[in-house]
Amino acid sequence: MNRRILTAALLALVSLSAAAQEPNAFRDPLFSKGFAVICPDAAADTVCGALLVDSTATPVWTLRQYNSKFNIAKHEFDNVGNRYFFAAPGNGNLLAKSVTVNPVRGSLKMECNGSAEYKGIRRSYQPWIHMTAGAPTDTVALSRCTSLKLSFNYKISSYEDCMGFLANKGFHAATCRLQLVLRNNNRMSPAYGKMFRLGLILFDNRYIGAACESAFIKKDIIGDGEFAVYPKSSLYMPGSNGRLPKVRQNVEMNVDVLPLVEPALKMAVTEELLPETRTSDWEVVGCDLGWEMTGTYNACLDIKKLQLSPR
Repeated sequence: MNRRILTAALLALVSLSAAAQEPNAFRDPLFSKGFAVICPDAAADTVCGALLVDSTATPVWTLRQYNSKFNIAKHEFDNVGNRYFFAAPGNGNLLAKSVTVNPVRGSLKMECNGSAEYKGIRRSYQPWIHMTAGAPTDTVALSRCTSLKLSFNYKISSYEDCMGFLANKGFHAATCRLQLVLRNNNRMSPAYGKMFRLGLILFDNRYIGAACESAFIKKDIIGDGEFAVYPKSSLYMPGSNGRLPKVRQNVEMNVDVLPLVEPALKMAVTEELLPETRTSDWEVVGCDLGWEMTGTYNACLDIKKLQLSPR
């Protein structure tokens, strides 16, 4: 065998072996066990069914579909080439929502169509819809980390604005985000037992191709005493000067989220949502990703290769 070919093959084997040994705090990052599904009534927060890829497995991920008129848990899947497609019919031929899982590629597609939910635009008195997937992670103590690399590939494979000139940009939005759930585990800390979410905005129709400033969600929005902090997109969007992606733009996310925690905590202390605390007091315990639609929009997220690597 040609020596160059042999050397290249050995290097590829070493590379694959190293990738296989890379720690991953995400549980079931391939979505191979499917989803437990929460009922559409946000007030209930009860499991109403499941989207099962493997009927013998217990799902790690939970799918939430708050404030929707349509329950995706009532519908069976179609299996085409290792892709498991679940969908809830909406109005006419338009699906209200769909979830597609490919365990071989470790990919998830989440389509959420607001125009199937409302008659025209969403009014201020109507609750907005969510479709998000969440799961516990392996516990990652930040006191033991020198870095915490978060990596995945994603794109917004479709987007349609059904609001037109009636959209109020301060009120109507289609936002896709990924959140890491953190908990204070230092018994000596005055914030012991508190939780918050560190969020990355992946897409926002108000900032297509533009940088997104930091955002802060107070605890009365999330409930249960939790809140979320979203850093500026310039701190985590790769090679784009902080600009959020355009529709159908492929993004390779690879960011150390550990340096983002301290300024998030400082913001929370300034807003008096937390007492004084240190980064080392906290640990990552979960994740959540998907859509919040405060207006009438149709959009789809494709995401794959989820990896959270503490070092």
